[in-house]
Amino acid sequence: MIWQTLLAVACIALQPVHSDTRYRLNTTIVPSAYSLTITPYFDTNDDRAFSFDGEVSITFVTTSNINKIKLHSQDLIYTSANITLKNGNNIIELNETNPLEFEEDYTFAHINLASDIQVGSEYTLNIVYQGPIRTDLNGFYRNYYFQNGVKKWLGATQMEPTHARKVFPCFDEPELKAVFTMSIDRPAEYQPSLTNTEIMSVTEMNNGYIRENFYPTPRMSTYLVAFLVSEFEAGSSNTLGANELGIYTRPDAKNQTEYAFDVAQRIVKALGDYFGIDYYSTNNHLRLDHVALTDFRAGAMENWGLIKYRESLLLYVPEESTPYFKYRVAQIVAHETTHMWFGNLVTCHWWSNTWLNEGFANYFQDYMTSLVEPDVAADDALVIGSVYSAYNADDNPDSPAITNNDVNSPSEISGHFGTITYQKAGSVIRMMHHLIGDDAFKYGLNSYLSTNQFQSGYPELLYSALENGVRNFTSLSNYEGFHFTDIMSSWIRQSGHPVLYVNVDYENSSIELSQKRFYINSSYSSDELYIIPITYTLESNFNFENTKPALIMDKKTHVLQMSEIKEKQTFPIFNIQETGLYRVNYDINTWHLISEHLKSNRSGDIHYLNRAKIVNDLFAFLFADEVKFELLHNLLHFLSNENEYAVWNAALKGLTKLRNYYIGSDTLDLIDEFALELLDGVIYRMGYDVKSTDDFKILRNRMQILEFACKLGHQGCIDRSLQWFKDLKNNDTWIQPSLRSVAYCTGLRYGNDEDYEFLWNRLVNTNVANEAWIIADVLGCSQREDKLKSYLVSMLLENSPIKTQDLTVPLASVLTNYSNVPLVMDELQSNISLWKSVYSSLGSVLSSIASSLHTQEDFEKFESFLSSCKECSEDEVASAKNSLAKARAVTAWADDHRSDILSSLSNDAVTASASIALLVVGALLILY
Repeated sequence: MIWQTLLAVACIALQPVHSDTRYRLNTTIVPSAYSLTITPYFDTNDDRAFSFDGEVSITFVTTSNINKIKLHSQDLIYTSANITLKNGNNIIELNETNPLEFEEDYTFAHINLASDIQVGSEYTLNIVYQGPIRTDLNGFYRNYYFQNGVKKWLGATQMEPTHARKVFPCFDEPELKAVFTMSIDRPAEYQPSLTNTEIMSVTEMNNGYIRENFYPTPRMSTYLVAFLVSEFEAGSSNTLGANELGIYTRPDAKNQTEYAFDVAQRIVKALGDYFGIDYYSTNNHLRLDHVALTDFRAGAMENWGLIKYRESLLLYVPEESTPYFKYRVAQIVAHETTHMWFGNLVTCHWWSNTWLNEGFANYFQDYMTSLVEPDVAADDALVIGSVYSAYNADDNPDSPAITNNDVNSPSEISGHFGTITYQKAGSVIRMMHHLIGDDAFKYGLNSYLSTNQFQSGYPELLYSALENGVRNFTSLSNYEGFHFTDIMSSWIRQSGHPVLYVNVDYENSSIELSQKRFYINSSYSSDELYIIPITYTLESNFNFENTKPALIMDKKTHVLQMSEIKEKQTFPIFNIQETGLYRVNYDINTWHLISEHLKSNRSGDIHYLNRAKIVNDLFAFLFADEVKFELLHNLLHFLSNENEYAVWNAALKGLTKLRNYYIGSDTLDLIDEFALELLDGVIYRMGYDVKSTDDFKILRNRMQILEFACKLGHQGCIDRSLQWFKDLKNNDTWIQPSLRSVAYCTGLRYGNDEDYEFLWNRLVNTNVANEAWIIADVLGCSQREDKLKSYLVSMLLENSPIKTQDLTVPLASVLTNYSNVPLVMDELQSNISLWKSVYSSLGSVLSSIASSLHTQEDFEKFESFLSSCKECSEDEVASAKNSLAKARAVTAWADDHRSDILSSLSNDAVTASASIALLVVGALLILY
């Protein structure tokens, strides 16, 4: 079919080109220690403003005789006169004719020597240099905030993955670990600076600065070096002997640190107990500070002892923050603290195996949070967050394996920090945990960390350590012929994930299982075989608590004999609590039995994560042409009686995607009618208002249900939301945090210029970053064209509340409403030079717009623009055309499936009309 052809074109366009290994150092030099001094200058009103002086000394040896030192250096200023190389007291001369070369494309500096340096000798390289305090949130960069109307400047760092070279000349690869001793100068009026370790000594300088000298760090990678020069204060801190932990922020936000402080203490203790290595035992002078920054590119960064966050992801105010942020703060603190072991203590040897850092952090962010803070439903997030995200990122032929050897350049390295490395790797680790059990898992992780501490990690070292745990606890004794290394490595080195087909023979009491790689475009096929830990339970005696696999399947097919199938007329459910990373597609008869069971009053017999899985898988099978819409449509009726957050989360994601396929067409009205019918029941049962008895999941469920219902035009939702907004605006009536996003968006959608200005001013003046996040996200709900135009470029305003970290938020917010696409297109074409000054690359802008298009007219207009865009680079146009090909494929799929979907939904409408008619007739007869 045409939509499959179009999608194939889009996928082929994404195939990676050969990676350039010349970005690698490939040096024989092995550094052992760095001594680093930084002197920053902020708003000095002279030519030093927002620059810094630096001096670095690197101690190293070489494993072969060489006459050139090759190291990383980017945007730093120095000449050969600033370089000294010594062997003890002996100065090694530089090459007279060509002492220093910069290779800008690969961010290298080449220091050419007059003679060879020798194996077996220790050398010290000293470089005095200058650099900019950057504005792009990389390297050593500037932030500001206002306190009592005064602009306060600070300097923060972000080195991962390849930005240390922008702060000091170094060997900027993770395997080249060393000990770092830092001295940081600060203006006297600033608070003491923070780095990875404690202050060792303080010196008052003659220039009004104070120099703080810090204890040496543990042996670590360059990307973990961090410091902060600011007037930040500890909102909450604790020092018990050598165990120091603090939450640092701007002074006006100190009262928002209590929750992070509480959860951070409990998490570091719980992780230390779980891994068998106390955090503070790894170095006598390590700190463990968590810092909330007003502008930070990443969500957070795991610098050893000095973890940095966006304010909205560390600070939490119960009266002003939505329930999501309570979960998110606990989760991200757990993620970054996990890195103190996985990433810092043991570091991936190269970015091709970033999953050794990020996969474990992704898993433990929710697993550990579920143990120390069970109320925030982090155990559900392991599935509806990580597993679902992994599926969506992993269903195309261009999806990379978790270990990706085509990673060399900075852009490739940054690109590898994505869903496959985080969520898919985390989901595989979770699957292995359930396979071998908790005792073997903990034993293996302790072995890996203890054996390789302060060294580099490799997948084989991890497998070997976990094998030790398996042997020690005989964890695979029930699976003859299977070895743990073979099982786990098959998921790490191989891309994609399987769908398990379940064909039940109810007459002969057998189940035939078969597997193949799942593609969202079912015209693709490949020969991958996965070693799948299989779990299942039978309807005659459901048990959704035992997640130990019943068998391991490594062949194309497998047959199970089960007498209960015929004797008890029972059906199976596979992949208990989605502990395995595989979708499940049943034969049509079994799907019918599952559907009827769910629609009966016994739907609660099936674990809610499996109910969510059934919904999520069926939507995926619909889009992959594995099932007809009629099957999904029939099953979804059970949602009329469903209350669980996780199940509705899966349903709303699927319905949102289906709606997006039909935006701009009449079919959308029928889809919305069907969705609104399903929503009525849960809205009635939950109610609109927050109750004192509502737990975390009810609060989040009401929030997601009402946001979706109001968007679809549910009148009760609209009326109540408008009343909340009106009461806030006119009477300053407090709105429950979990209801704010729907109240704000609905207020803007049906509001005027004054309503937009009200929320904009609230964004400008709020002291709570969580609240700012919510408002910025919904400002695009406005229907006022002038306000949307101004919002698209609002980051250009002086001291705008839309900071660099939020650069893409206005565009994304405005594009959530399809009717705004023409406005965005016109604004881009009319002000493209202005937009180029805002965005470092138009690639993401063009791709976002392309992904929002749905009609043939949209496509032609956008293609015409791309062809005539002189300001767009070749790469930006190519990226946009790839997104456009995907958008065309979506529209083609929608056209191909329109009649099936209309048929099912129309029958629904006819049935509903007939039922109403019968009720009316019945009522009249009674009256008569």
